[in-house]
Amino acid sequence: MLITSENNDLIKKIKKLKDKKGRYKEGMFFVEGTTNVLEALKSDLEIEYIVMGEGVKIDIPKGDFEIVHTTERIFKKISDTVTPQMVMAIIKIPKYEENTYIKEKGVYVIADNIQDPGNLGTIIRTADAFGVSAIFTINNCVDVFNPKVLRASMGSIFHIPVIATTSQILLKLKQRGIKVFATYLKAQKLVHECNISDKVAFVLGNEAIGVSVVDLVDDFVKIPMTGEAESLNVSIAASIFLYESQRQRLIKNN
Repeated sequence: MLITSENNDLIKKIKKLKDKKGRYKEGMFFVEGTTNVLEALKSDLEIEYIVMGEGVKIDIPKGDFEIVHTTERIFKKISDTVTPQMVMAIIKIPKYEENTYIKEKGVYVIADNIQDPGNLGTIIRTADAFGVSAIFTINNCVDVFNPKVLRASMGSIFHIPVIATTSQILLKLKQRGIKVFATYLKAQKLVHECNISDKVAFVLGNEAIGVSVVDLVDDFVKIPMTGEAESLNVSIAASIFLYESQRQRLIKNN
């Protein structure tokens, strides 16, 4: 099947998925690029369509989805990138039950009103690399299915549950014995001085105003910095937190 018209119903539907309102109305999102599509195909998510530009040859395994082709001109109309790789997957938005992922052990990330899609995508990728159990987004955080978030996650969105919820998730975690940490420039404790190997949740705050759920944080720590920079990008701070947690786990398990 080759689509050559912008008036095609599928093309109209995909265009709507660029917008958050459209994604949730249709109950679907899309990912672009060979890496993301192949990772999606290995996941348990329900794929509706694989869309490829005319002449593109990618070894797509068999599945319960439809493969359609478009002209290069049409593909560029539905793409969210300037120079698309000419392949995308249209996927049903998963419905995660958050209580399934709240356990008495594990490492969790709380993304608190993070607005930059590149930051959230990088946090997802980092959390995946360091074995985080789940990510919860709260307080009007950027939509996890934003195409820029998905690109920045480099396929990690298919390895780790990312669940939009409310700040009540912190109370649920605390009730299960999970200790909640956040960074604060004037904190007395340094991150490596605390036991953060397991049973921990890290709150990562808004790029401009920081953490908004301070009353629900158990302990504030700071990352030691000896240079002149006043603060770190939130995704870099997340990387340091999660690496230190992983480091402590490795030491404990040896």
